[in-house]
Amino acid sequence: MKSIDLILTISVIILTISVLVGVVCFVLTLIKIRKAAVEIEVAATKINIELDLINKVSYNVALITEKVSSPVVSMISFLLYAVSSINKKKKQVQGEKNE
Repeated sequence: MKSIDLILTISVIILTISVLVGVVCFVLTLIKIRKAAVEIEVAATKINIELDLINKVSYNVALITEKVSSPVVSMISFLLYAVSSINKKKKQVQGEKNE
């Protein structure tokens, strides 16, 4: 009977040590996960700040482009109309000379 008691005692000790090692590994894993979560949160915050900055810059570029493009388009339209009118006048004058 002593040998069975000894085997049971050794088994309980081994089981207890195994459970303790498992708990320690689990706790260490949770600590690493928590650190990783904090790092991800910091990175996400930095990315959000950068995206806000990019959004503001792109908005300002769009405003500037809108303000500049309207006069530029008007000027180009005027120049094309002027060139077209000059070409028509040249053709009329050349047509009158040929007659």
